[in-house]
Amino acid sequence: MCSFCFVSVETSMSPPDSAPPQDVTHPGELYGFLEALTLPGGASLCFESGDGTPWPVVVMDIVQEDSLCLDVSAVREIVPRLRRGETFQLLGQVEGAMLTTQALAVNEWREQGERLQVVCDYPQAVSVIHRRQSFRAALRAGMEVAVLLRVAGEDTSYEGRLCNLSLGGCLVALPLAAAAAIKPEKAIDSIRLTFPNQRHFELPASVRHVRTDEAWTQAQAGCEFSGLSSAMERLVWYCVKEIERESARTVMHTGRPLEPSTLFQSPDAARRDVSRRRQTRSQPGGAMASRLQKVADYLNAQLVQLKSGEPVASTQLSRSTDTLLTLWQQDREALLYASACLTQESHLVQHSLMVAVRLLDLAQSRRMAPERLKAVVACALLHDLGKGMLPDALLRDETLRLEEQTQLHSHVGMILERLEECRWLDKEVVTQVIGMANERLDGSGYPAGKRGDALPELARMMAVVDVADVMTRPRPGRAAWTQREVYRHLLTQDEGFDNTWVQRYIRRFGMAPIGSLALYANGALAWVQRHDAHGTPSQVHVVLNTRNPKRRLDQPLNGNDLDQLGGLKEAVNSARYRLTPV
Repeated sequence: MCSFCFVSVETSMSPPDSAPPQDVTHPGELYGFLEALTLPGGASLCFESGDGTPWPVVVMDIVQEDSLCLDVSAVREIVPRLRRGETFQLLGQVEGAMLTTQALAVNEWREQGERLQVVCDYPQAVSVIHRRQSFRAALRAGMEVAVLLRVAGEDTSYEGRLCNLSLGGCLVALPLAAAAAIKPEKAIDSIRLTFPNQRHFELPASVRHVRTDEAWTQAQAGCEFSGLSSAMERLVWYCVKEIERESARTVMHTGRPLEPSTLFQSPDAARRDVSRRRQTRSQPGGAMASRLQKVADYLNAQLVQLKSGEPVASTQLSRSTDTLLTLWQQDREALLYASACLTQESHLVQHSLMVAVRLLDLAQSRRMAPERLKAVVACALLHDLGKGMLPDALLRDETLRLEEQTQLHSHVGMILERLEECRWLDKEVVTQVIGMANERLDGSGYPAGKRGDALPELARMMAVVDVADVMTRPRPGRAAWTQREVYRHLLTQDEGFDNTWVQRYIRRFGMAPIGSLALYANGALAWVQRHDAHGTPSQVHVVLNTRNPKRRLDQPLNGNDLDQLGGLKEAVNSARYRLTPV
């Protein structure tokens, strides 16, 4: 759906791959184009008379609105023609555009040792021809164009920000969580661009690549347009030119200012809407969740890298693991609660975080050596990331054929292979935490079907922590289990799970673990935030009463104040009540 309507957009007689020539005379724009010619290999000299041969020269200096200095030392065969006063033009390519100056002539010669330089007048105009398919208009800071990606076959849409636009596609800045969910070559139902003046249009496209920035703070998706109609091509090209015009206007410091593009003039109502959207809401889980978000960002960025064929980033993994260890030392219970609060993340990232935090907490209770503990936590963060490299359909299917099960089980080997360059990790820990997380005592697990004594203590502990979290999350064809159902399953499946570690897990985290939604005798539903010495909730946040479900509550309680809720009944499935932590 397009909200643009233009009576005339230049197109008719231009070649299919280029736009009509554009004469640039504005001082600021003109200087910007000429400055680009100073780059190595950026300029050629072509005489107006003759066969049109381009001669490579170097633009040594530009005195704005006065002169250009050219080095012609490498092409002394053209010196006689220049001394005769033959006029010439400078040619160059700038960001996909071909530019040509007006006719110039030498008015000064300079010899510096073996170097030969000439000075000519400053051109008053350049002619620019953009190659439509290759020219990309980049958006500068403050030029906000909202992007909405609708991925084919998915209900979820991903919000981003336009970085550049061309007739062939665009580059979109995305949050790491969104980028981790998008695979390269993925078809998009539509990509919607919304400019500040609220005009918008949608285009068919596909994702060609997804990459993180150098700091791993955000990602960028390269999208390719496909099947554009002639009218849509004209519209996109109009937007490309307006972006380039606005970008040039924002960096003008001298000369006559350009008129602002109407696309980037925000209506007052739109400004108010943007202001409201930018108002920050308090982060569920508080400051601890904000710090834990950095680890989630790492996992999302690592997923993007893995999907692009890259290995596990050893340094970033080490830093993120150190962050978790520090957060645990600062406030164990706040970290446990925060790990349940990042509900905007994918199930894969939420699961990876929760397993890492609980494995850290359980291992600390057994007084594990610091270096080994760090390796254990790092491996827990990564243990399931191989699933991010599998086809989406494989993870969504309720029932799998034998060959599909084999393919699913390959996620273990895939992540182990990407870990080979991570030298600081203890290989024994990697094998036990990642390689054996899905093995079972009775040999029914994967990938190797190990059993009994072949599974060391660390592998047995990891299996319990992993499954205890997996079963509280929904899967295709299965709703999330309650905590009571999970514990019952683990206790009755002693042929698959080490009962000693199951008992230790239950004692450590309780019947209503920190971060779970607890139901009390008076009908209150409350998020468990802290425990007493016996593993019973000692601080909760009441958000609803099942006896009056239409009324939302916001009531923190601790200590003896919890008595008003009656006895604790059980930890329930929060999805049933459509509640998320506060």
